[in-house]
Amino acid sequence: MSSVPNARVLFNAIPQGVPIPGETTVYNSSQSIDLENHPLNGGFLIKTLLLSIDAGMRTRMRSPEKRGWAVRLLA
Repeated sequence: MSSVPNARVLFNAIPQGVPIPGETTVYNSSQSIDLENHPLNGGFLIKTLLLSIDAGMRTRMRSPEKRGWAVRLLA
């Protein structure tokens, strides 16, 4: 079997409001994967059909200098 695209969504910048596709997140499809010959080393390979960034990820998309609400709860 030939190589297939192995696309990914990359976090690119800290949003100042609502995340903007192409600015704060970037879709990258420059890599590919050979499904028949990729070494799994005891693991498994999953095909993602739908990717949804939920509101819970919002706290992870902040400046590292700002403490998130979860850190405040644990402190």
